[in-house]
Amino acid sequence: MKKIRSYKKLVNEIINLQIPFRLEIIGYAEYGEDIYPIFEFKNTSKLAKKNVVIMSGHHGDEEFAVHILMKWLQTVNPADYSEFNIYIYPLMNPYGYETGSRDNGARQDTNNDKKFYKKSNVQELAILFEAFPTIVDLILDIHGDTGKDKVYMYEHKAENLESIAQKVMIDNNKLIPYIKAKTIDKCPVIKGTIVPPPWDIGVEGAMEKLGIEYTLTLELPGKFDGQKRAIGGMAMISSALKHYKEITAKQTPILKVNGNENKT
Repeated sequence: MKKIRSYKKLVNEIINLQIPFRLEIIGYAEYGEDIYPIFEFKNTSKLAKKNVVIMSGHHGDEEFAVHILMKWLQTVNPADYSEFNIYIYPLMNPYGYETGSRDNGARQDTNNDKKFYKKSNVQELAILFEAFPTIVDLILDIHGDTGKDKVYMYEHKAENLESIAQKVMIDNNKLIPYIKAKTIDKCPVIKGTIVPPPWDIGVEGAMEKLGIEYTLTLELPGKFDGQKRAIGGMAMISSALKHYKEITAKQTPILKVNGNENKT
C-alpha cells in the first residue's frame, strides 16, 4: 500500500521529546522490508497506587489523535499524578499511520482482538500485552471518528464505580461539544458517553475481563476545527486523569490479613 506520511519523521519527534518520561522500544512490527519500532513512555514510582495506560494510533485514518497525545505529553507534569504509574503508547499501528489504513500490514485491526487477554495473533497487540504492567487500573485510548463533528466516549467500568467519561464530557463541552444522540450502534448514550455491553470486542472489552476498573475510549471528531480539537483533546486527557485521581483518593484501602481482604 502507498505511504502517505512518514513514520520515520514521527520517530524522530518521539526520540527528541524533552519530557520527564523514560522512553523504551518495546518491540518491532515487521511487514516485509518495513520494520517499525513501537514505543513506550513511562513514569513510575514505588509510592504509586494505580497503574494508568494511555495509548493511541490504532487506526491510520485517525492520525490527529496521535498528534494530540504527543502534544499533551509535552505539557503534562507527572508530579501532578504521583499516585499513578503512567505508561504511554503513542502509536500502536505504525503501518496504518504511514499508509492511512485502519488495519496493520496483515490486514488486522489492532484495536479488535478478543484474544488480547491471552496471546494475540496481532503482533502489535502481542508486543503491547508483554509491555503492560501486571495490573492495569485505567486505560485511556485516544481515537478519532472521522465522520463526526462532536466528541463522545466509550466507557467500560467496574460495578459501583461512578462515571469518569460523563464528567469529562461535561467539563469540556464548551471546548468540543459532546454528541447528544440517545443511542450509537444500538448502545445507550448518556451525556456523550456510550455504555457498551459487558466484554465488548476490542482491547477495552478484553481488559474488562481482567477486572480493570476503567477503560475509556475517547473518540475525537474528525469534522472539527483542528486547533480547537487539539486544545479540547488535551484538556479531556487531563480531565480524565483528574477525575480518576479524585476517585482513587476516596477509595478505602484494602489490607490482606491471613489471605483475607479487610477494609481499613
